[in-house]
Amino acid sequence: MMSMPPPLRLTVLAACLPFLGATAQPGGGPLASYTTTQARAGEEAYRDVCATCHKPDLAGASDTPQLAGDTFLGMWGGRPATELFAYVNAAMPPAGRKPDAETLMNVVAYILKKNGMPSGRTPLDETAPGIIAPAARDR
Repeated sequence: MMSMPPPLRLTVLAACLPFLGATAQPGGGPLASYTTTQARAGEEAYRDVCATCHKPDLAGASDTPQLAGDTFLGMWGGRPATELFAYVNAAMPPAGRKPDAETLMNVVAYILKKNGMPSGRTPLDETAPGIIAPAARDR
């Protein structure tokens, strides 16, 4: 059996990751995955439950945080999407009708989409590994 030099092994591994359903992120691991169906359902739920405080464009207001953009990514970027879901599930909305866990998971998927993360085949769920980070841009 022939041994590959380490740089070639890394190149082969990087080339295979997309076929395994993961995208490598520097220092973080694979991106969180969600489906387009989840994000579409999450957009509708976001409009119904979250947009009043966080604004329709996810920009937030003086007393509510931004859910898309640099401020959001500064807070949540590099962290597991399951942490964001746990927070949303425990604390949001602070008043009014509380959606079920599946609906809140869909809202998290919508937030990931609005932060530039690509959808995938694997649905986001409470046990799904993966970090929050926008997709790597071509240079």
